[in-house]
Amino acid sequence: MSEYESMADRDEALALSRAAPDHAWVLTDRDVWHRNPFYHGPEMPHPEDDGAHDFIADHGIDAWREAIRAARAAAEAKAREIADAPDPWWPDDPTP
Repeated sequence: MSEYESMADRDEALALSRAAPDHAWVLTDRDVWHRNPFYHGPEMPHPEDDGAHDFIADHGIDAWREAIRAARAAAEAKAREIADAPDPWWPDDPTP
């Protein structure tokens, strides 16, 4: 997808999102799913994520949402750990 096609796809997704704020995901004409930035409901899995749908079928939507929250918290903690680690190339660098 070229840069212009990508921009057009994002513009279409934004227009679709504005028109359907009650949908967690929108599908563009280029067959690409986008998260709806105007959706403020509960977390919903990607429509084509079969693993999430299987997990939800076995454990329920609340368990899936808790697993997503825990995974995001772990990823954010790891990102903070990496950001706070001393630079191996410049160990004496006083820059925070």
